Amino acid sequence: MADLTVRKVKFEFPDELDDVLPGVDPVGESYLVAFSLTMPYLEPYLIRTYRSILDDITDEALAADVRDFIGQEAQHFQNHRRINTIIKGQLGDDVADELQVFEDRLDADYRRFNAERSRRFNLVYAEGFEAMTCAMAMTMFDDAAAGEGMGADGRFGPWQQLWAWHAAEEIEHRTVAFNVYEHLEGNWAYRATGALRAQGHFHRAVDNMQRVLLASQGEPRKHHVPPWLRNGRSRYLRTFRPGYDPGALEQNPLVDTILAGYAA
Repeated sequence: MADLTVRKVKFEFPDELDDVLPGVDPVGESYLVAFSLTMPYLEPYLIRTYRSILDDITDEALAADVRDFIGQEAQHFQNHRRINTIIKGQLGDDVADELQVFEDRLDADYRRFNAERSRRFNLVYAEGFEAMTCAMAMTMFDDAAAGEGMGADGRFGPWQQLWAWHAAEEIEHRTVAFNVYEHLEGNWAYRATGALRAQGHFHRAVDNMQRVLLASQGEPRKHHVPPWLRNGRSRYLRTFRPGYDPGALEQNPLVDTILAGYAA
């Protein structure tokens, strides 16, 4: 059983943000903004997926973990939705409208997945996303401990605070999607191939929105490899191995430090 806490956090975002775009790293910052824009669609998709299978889980401890996972994801997407509105307002109506096309397309995909695809498809999509975000979050914390990445320039405003909290909870609940998949499906080959397909689908949406964001900052509208893969490639690739177990991963001490700042 995972030791999860549902923290009801409502960040105080100012009407204008000076710690997002533009910045010193347009590629890294535009990636995180694009990623944030997916959250009001991806995380409700995860919530719908896990609510639909709660009655299938015969392990009550795991079912309790799933309920806490749902509670954490609900807090995540609500905060991202609020900050996304501020960011898009700063970017202007034309950019916001261009981004909304991709947001609507992603939302439609996720609703179709829930309505038309199998339980196994949706569970492997969720597990693939969570395995990727665990690797991403762990890399972000390792980079921060080494004085790299977000916060390395001395800024730790609302945008950085939101991501630090979110990334810490991604690590805290890293075992849930994996354990549910193993409990209900348990096929390694499908997990590995399905996770890769899921991540490709998700990152196509991120890539499309990142191109819009880069162009809005006067940068070339082209594809970039996710910045966190620079230092996190090996950790990410291990998620596809037959012996992968997120419960065996050791988290950076910064995770507990971040989470200690937020009450349940």
